[in-house]
Amino acid sequence: MSILRLTVALAAAALVTPLSTVAAKGHVAPSDKYRIDTSKLPHIDHALKALPQWSGQMPVGTNNTLFFWYTQAANVKSDNLIFWHNGGPGCSSLEGLFEENGPYHTSDNGRSWYMNPHSWHNLGHVVYIDQPFGTGFSLNQTTVPTEDFIGDTMVQFYKNFFKAFPGMQSKNMYITGESYSGRYVPYMAKHVLSHNKAVKHSKDKINLKAIAIGDAYIDTSVRNDFIDLFPYLQEHPWMAGNNKTWFAEAEKLVAKAAKLPGCGGATSEKDITKECIDLENKFYNDMSNPVNFPLSINCTSQNQPLFYDPYNIAITDCHEAKGDDNLVQLPWEYYLNLPGIQDTIHVGAHTKYVDCGGNGKGIYRNDPSTVPKYFIGDLIDQGLKVTLYTGLLDSVVPHTLTEAALRVMKWKGHRGFQHTKMTPATMTPIKVPGNKEKNIGTYHSERGMNYVVFNNAGHMVPRDEPVGAYWMMEKIVLFRND
Repeated sequence: MSILRLTVALAAAALVTPLSTVAAKGHVAPSDKYRIDTSKLPHIDHALKALPQWSGQMPVGTNNTLFFWYTQAANVKSDNLIFWHNGGPGCSSLEGLFEENGPYHTSDNGRSWYMNPHSWHNLGHVVYIDQPFGTGFSLNQTTVPTEDFIGDTMVQFYKNFFKAFPGMQSKNMYITGESYSGRYVPYMAKHVLSHNKAVKHSKDKINLKAIAIGDAYIDTSVRNDFIDLFPYLQEHPWMAGNNKTWFAEAEKLVAKAAKLPGCGGATSEKDITKECIDLENKFYNDMSNPVNFPLSINCTSQNQPLFYDPYNIAITDCHEAKGDDNLVQLPWEYYLNLPGIQDTIHVGAHTKYVDCGGNGKGIYRNDPSTVPKYFIGDLIDQGLKVTLYTGLLDSVVPHTLTEAALRVMKWKGHRGFQHTKMTPATMTPIKVPGNKEKNIGTYHSERGMNYVVFNNAGHMVPRDEPVGAYWMMEKIVLFRND
């Protein structure tokens, strides 16, 4: 039986409400106000209508809400509870629901939707959250000053979510995401662990087991990442127009920076010096010169010959580009702004839904928070499993930046991996039974840290490599040997 047919069968046979919301006859369960009447969702197939779903604006604090969309696991008794976050910052996680690992997929720009055969709800209960405040359908009357603020906010959300869905608190919980959620997710995990230490009763603890982040922004792009970006450009010299003169000058500049204690030798942000910042500015100023970099990352003309999609550099045709800058309207933006949709998913007052452009923009420019690469190791030392995964075709957060961060991280008494050089020859090939694609990627697991590389994916791995992303979730992230 195919995954799609199995999903339909299980969804049709499942309880109308999840185990977490079963109530005595005549009693209204806390989750009932969030239930989606899928019969009122237009243009979706039978499998999506049969899938139990909940959504709405969960109050968090005063005059603030976080919008969530919860899809019940195909196996209603699943012990896995997965939270998904897109990045931005300020981008809605409904992008994950409608384009990446959620059950909704489209082939006609949002005019109709069908069940995604590689939806992660086949692996557990999945909750997509618009955060921070002001993102997507989430409402805000509060500024978002730091990542610690976001972490504390999410602990409040989890507590309120478990009140509405009490059967979920005992599930094995996993916080996942991609891109700028490389900042969000580690701080969420950090605050969950702090919460667990502070509560008196075990029943009040949050059962967090692991985090997983794709193409993760765990370092900083406002300091010495140019040292680690350059090797990616060397792998793809066409991105710089095969300009040998620029490469020669850039190589000298990077070599100089790498030797500086306050640049390549910095192990914390406070160690970075003005000399390093000046070298970085020169590197990026030279990159901004169209003589050195003649290619464009925006489709200013449909006939523009020199174009590549930074989210997936294999895409060099404007008609195929899926990056946010290259589409007039995203399929889920079109769908979520149709009449009646927002009432059905409990948005409240009708608002124009925009995928990106939320409240997170300010924190991106002025975030004083410590970058997560300096404390992710502490999360592992406290018992969490961490998975970082990347697509080799991503130039927004290229794999070379992730690998450089991994070399700096310290966990379980050692800095970085001890048994791999993070090259294909020193990592394990991904093998998916029954899959015809032989060259999906590689992975390495060591001391509670997993690193997974996908050869044919860009910034959005679940979109570009759905089979591989599903395999990773099932065999690495959710796998437990305790």
